[in-house]
Amino acid sequence: MSRLYRGYVLDERTIAMIEWAEKKAGFRFRISQGSYNEGGVAASAGTHDGGGAVDFSVRLLLPNKRKRMLNALKDAGFAAWFRKERKGVWTQHIHAIAIGCIDLAPLAKKQVKDYDNMLDGLAGRRVDLSYRPNPKVKFSLIKNQPMVRK
Repeated sequence: MSRLYRGYVLDERTIAMIEWAEKKAGFRFRISQGSYNEGGVAASAGTHDGGGAVDFSVRLLLPNKRKRMLNALKDAGFAAWFRKERKGVWTQHIHAIAIGCIDLAPLAKKQVKDYDNMLDGLAGRRVDLSYRPNPKVKFSLIKNQPMVRK
């Protein structure tokens, strides 16, 4: 089930994941795009058409705080990447996909596979050697915490 959260449509599990990551990071995140936003932002290429996708504004964060945020999102069970600014396309942000969300858009599912294969989730499929939790995790809404996944 989805609902309006901080001005954006998100499902309950994704909301719980964000709140868990915020507690771990020690500050509140600023959402810049939610889920179920079909055709809403062309640069997103359909990743936000279904559930479990969320972007966060990070342009006002210092690099160490941005890294803490990104790692907390990954620890919560998101496939997440820092996106540098691309003039005329997007501002710097963190793009996150809730691993295990049943409503993921097709391209978002592909991004989860890319994340697991140490790729950046973009069309060019570049290697991304940034931090990943080991073992791999996904979020359990029932337990309200990340759990080990296969």
